[in-house]
Amino acid sequence: MALELVFEIKKATQDDCLSIAHVHVLSWQHAYCDLLPDDYLAQLSVEKRAETWRNALNTGSSQVLVASSGDVLLGFISFAPCRDEDAASDQAEIWSLYVSPVHWAAGVGRALYLAARVLIQEQGFKTLSLWVIRGNQRALQFYTKAGFTPDSSKTFELAGIELQELRLVQAIE
Repeated sequence: MALELVFEIKKATQDDCLSIAHVHVLSWQHAYCDLLPDDYLAQLSVEKRAETWRNALNTGSSQVLVASSGDVLLGFISFAPCRDEDAASDQAEIWSLYVSPVHWAAGVGRALYLAARVLIQEQGFKTLSLWVIRGNQRALQFYTKAGFTPDSSKTFELAGIELQELRLVQAIE
């Protein structure tokens, strides 16, 4: 019988930034290992990512929630008003949602998403969107199960690879 993972969700603080960065980099290295070159993923810097998260929390550019079990940060979610040019003023966006790969499929991502969704709804947003790299099947399945549907797509280049991102949307009721 598997033990249930017990964790809490709270607003991120500056003290969380290094752990957020560690989860962010590790998640990228696992989630995109079949989509991006190994050398690109290997050079991702926890320190640089931590500085990015420190700046994000300082400026308040997005809201960030973390899931922790004791002193271990399991995952995080970042969300704010939608950045897309065609977005309505009542559209929010999940900027990032990452869980440490050792805790995938343990309910952490779903709990983070649901906690953020409550805050997003309380803030008066009517729709929620996010971008997912095509080929990230785990994420696409997660968001489809949560009720998101494809809306549009765009192509971009990263590490010399042309990738396609799908925008997924969901009405908030």
